[in-house]
Amino acid sequence: MRKSGLALALILIASLGLAVPSVSAVSPGAKVVIIVGATEGTTASYRRDADAAYKTAIQYTPNVVKVYSPNATWARVKAAVVGASVVIYLGHGNGWPSPYTYDPQFRTKDGFGLNAVEGAGDYNRVYYGEPYIATLQLAGAVVILNHLCYAAGSSEPGYPEPTVDVARQRVDNYASAFLKAGAAAVIAEARMGLDGYIRDLFTTTQPLESLWASQAGANGNMASFPSARTPGATAFMDPQTPTSGFYRSLVVRAAGALNSGLAGGGAGDTSVDPPSLAVPGNASVAVDAADLFADPGLGSAPVRTLAAGTRLRLVGEPAAVSAQATPLVQVQGLDDPSISGFVDPANLAPRDGTPPSLTSFELGTGAISPNGDGVADQAVLSGQFSEAANWSVTISNAAGNVFLQQSGSGQAFQVVWNPLASGQYVADGGYAVTVSAEDAWQNRAADYRGTIAVDSGPAQLASLTPAATTVSTFSPNGDGYRDTVALTATLSEPGSLAVAVRAVNGITLKTWTVPTTGAPTGVAWDGRDANGNVAADGRYVVSVTPVDAGGNAGAAQERTVSLATGLGWVATAMPVFYPQDRDSLATTTTLSFSLARPMTVTWTLRDAAARIVDTHLSATPLPAGTQTWTFDGRRSDGTMLPPGRYLSSVTASDGSVVVAQSVAFEADAFLVKPTDATPRRGQTITVNVTSAEPLSASPRLSIYEPGLAAWSTTLKRVSGNVYKAAVRLRTGGGAGTVSFRVTGMDVTGATQRTTRGFPLH
Repeated sequence: MRKSGLALALILIASLGLAVPSVSAVSPGAKVVIIVGATEGTTASYRRDADAAYKTAIQYTPNVVKVYSPNATWARVKAAVVGASVVIYLGHGNGWPSPYTYDPQFRTKDGFGLNAVEGAGDYNRVYYGEPYIATLQLAGAVVILNHLCYAAGSSEPGYPEPTVDVARQRVDNYASAFLKAGAAAVIAEARMGLDGYIRDLFTTTQPLESLWASQAGANGNMASFPSARTPGATAFMDPQTPTSGFYRSLVVRAAGALNSGLAGGGAGDTSVDPPSLAVPGNASVAVDAADLFADPGLGSAPVRTLAAGTRLRLVGEPAAVSAQATPLVQVQGLDDPSISGFVDPANLAPRDGTPPSLTSFELGTGAISPNGDGVADQAVLSGQFSEAANWSVTISNAAGNVFLQQSGSGQAFQVVWNPLASGQYVADGGYAVTVSAEDAWQNRAADYRGTIAVDSGPAQLASLTPAATTVSTFSPNGDGYRDTVALTATLSEPGSLAVAVRAVNGITLKTWTVPTTGAPTGVAWDGRDANGNVAADGRYVVSVTPVDAGGNAGAAQERTVSLATGLGWVATAMPVFYPQDRDSLATTTTLSFSLARPMTVTWTLRDAAARIVDTHLSATPLPAGTQTWTFDGRRSDGTMLPPGRYLSSVTASDGSVVVAQSVAFEADAFLVKPTDATPRRGQTITVNVTSAEPLSASPRLSIYEPGLAAWSTTLKRVSGNVYKAAVRLRTGGGAGTVSFRVTGMDVTGATQRTTRGFPLH
């Protein structure tokens, strides 16, 4: 029967909480860590971005930890991330491949740029690379890298755009140590903000790749490839165009893995009854013979009574009635469709109104090749829900034709699709996988979707460069010069490249797999066998076999390479020296090289056009060890060479292997190196300058663009004799060459000048 009284009505309305659901569910368990690294003058803006992310995250969890430069040391960061669900880093990125020195351990690559010591400012930075990152405790965390170069594939500002292959390597490398440390996913977002990621991580249940793809700023050029660094992981990229603008990426440990919402520490058990009634929602009758009314108005008689335990769906808000009447809630019967009307909420008990969540969803490799060869003939689909559910799995093509439909009940499922075993013919293409689920209280989850690719034909190598007639020579001796040999393969479709290296006697030294999207992909060999040992000098055959996503292998192609480690470490002590002014400041440089064994050597000096200008050694037998030449800028006849760029070029032979190596240096007042050697009009570049001699003041940089008036700026000292200036080339003018002239005064008062030209495009 009805109870009356304004106070009771207001109490019931408040206790129901029916009107407006909470915008954010604050979780006491989920931990978010926000790190701002040392980024010199941009650190303040990164701190502002981090504070904005903090304001968003704190809406969902009180456990948000900030570790900002100048106090973002490795010790503080390592301690802070323990137990984190989300780790956000804003700062510099230092990845690989890059223009810098190769380190096979990646000790400064693919990690964080943090403060070396606490409280010493934002210019106080050390890079903590893969060996450090791999020691973090990141079990199940989502890592978001914001504003970084390299992490999403991009280059540093002013440096050339990478190829698709180089960008993919950068993405794969940067994520690897975080995944090794236990992270579930690594998102790199170089330009966009963080609010959307934080909100969706806490409030949605969807595959992480869907969450990433739906963010503001998505370009619609998404492509995926299997990780080469992390077996089983999948990388996704979304460049501005299919071949440029690499600012968004995602690497997930398992494709199709779901973000189940971080509020409450994840989806949890969705079968739990809520503490109060909610509309829409479910309830059961809590008393015997509860009245069901046809309308909520005064004076109406109940149309029937409901037995205790009757299951109901709450479909309407409390009815607006006079102060003397209790508001009623509109219901429909869950099991008896004839039940429809209004019930006093005091006679109801709240029941489970939350649909089941799919907390894991695995599509296997995501591709099958049902051609009867025993390789990838079937797909095994599996998943787990947040509670027991009645589920169904459907596989269909684009036309809606159903090829598999299987149902069951329980908290987990596994479905096998083997078209051949069921006598089906399936054409090559993409097939939609739909998972539906409904729990015991008829709460139906939104359908979860995935895709399986069917590919029964073999892949083809569209090209493999260099040509088969070319024998590439490399020298894996660790000196940084041609330590690897690289081929470039183009596959007819996404898949992988199965690579094998054989000696001339047919013995296989090493095999590995390189993922590819079908775009030109690099295949590099570092000269080591399967045990990590450098192979003996000689010729080897590199075999590349194309394999599509379904496991179908095409015809292999081979290339011969020559490995020669006898000569290495061809070097100059000074990148620039200036003997031509005949003062006492920078008169010589020491040229050198090392032999691993006795060899016959020719050592020449060449100009910028590679013409020999002097011969230091000619076909001279030398023992193993280091050879040096103190070069004072003069030819063997004593005449001084003009200022310019020169090469110390060494050729060595042991009678069976011939190897050559060179190093460049400048015999001039200044070494001038812009970050882009073929700049375009309107482009901002950094001009790096190294002075051969100590200067009394910072030098000036003058810029001469064809058809425009010259202009100049002062170079800023970086350290020692190194200076730089960021300049924006002007628009307009004519075609041709931009010239950079550096003018300075050495400590003796002598004026120094160097001019270098670079083609405009």
